[in-house]
Amino acid sequence: MLVIILIISPILFVVNSLTREVIVVYSDSKQRIAEGNIINTEPGSNLWKLNSLLVSIAGKPQVISYIDSITNSIIGSLSNFIFTIPKKILSFFVMIFLIFFMLRDGELMAKKIKYFIPLKKHHQTKIINKFSSVTRAVVYGHFITALIQGMVGVLGLYLFGVKSPLVWGSIMMVACMIPFIGSPVVWFPLGAFKLITGLTSNSSSEIIMGIGLLIYGFVIISSVDNLIKPKIIGDIARIHPTIILIGVLGGLLIFGVIGIVVGPLILSLFLTFVEIYKTEII
Repeated sequence: MLVIILIISPILFVVNSLTREVIVVYSDSKQRIAEGNIINTEPGSNLWKLNSLLVSIAGKPQVISYIDSITNSIIGSLSNFIFTIPKKILSFFVMIFLIFFMLRDGELMAKKIKYFIPLKKHHQTKIINKFSSVTRAVVYGHFITALIQGMVGVLGLYLFGVKSPLVWGSIMMVACMIPFIGSPVVWFPLGAFKLITGLTSNSSSEIIMGIGLLIYGFVIISSVDNLIKPKIIGDIARIHPTIILIGVLGGLLIFGVIGIVVGPLILSLFLTFVEIYKTEII
């Protein structure tokens, strides 16, 4: 039950928040385009010419056709997702079923797998230990990195004047745990919103805050995932951070979400077999 809660709660929380925000932004943007006031400025102001240019661009047939194609693509993706819901539900219950028996009988399974490895006993132990340490390190490293990114994000959001930094930082932490989403889904819209608000209101402080938050996100928050995660996982698993970084990126590319664990695991086991080969053959 704890595993189910840990899996479902963050996903539902992020998806629900993102869905609400996307609907609000889409409706507001559509209304502004229809009213001819995209950046919400007064006629005769310094930004009115820019607003007129954006309105003329948005009203071109090519742009409208492009937006319609994107909308149709999103609708088609949602339709396909709805048709795959029964399969996803079945896969979820299979996953929970496997997790239950792995938690209950995992130690016995590990002993049987170790017995069938065609190597000497001390090499069998080495392989099993490496498998366990890398898996544990990747899982722990993923959660620790998300926690650090959330804390760093809270600090940045507070410094650059974003309201409710703790709430947004918590959303950022949850988003960092989900592959292919990450922290930019939070700090980039917030930074862009502050920048646009500053431009429309001619507020230099808001413009500086928006640019500062975007730079902070690109340089500081994103670097936590790229630099600290391989270091944390490498220290726990006693593997060079470069191997972890290549394993995570390659695993995501080849295996998808599960590649976060499988990628580093395959590389580390490969290096372990190379060491055994050097010991026994060379």
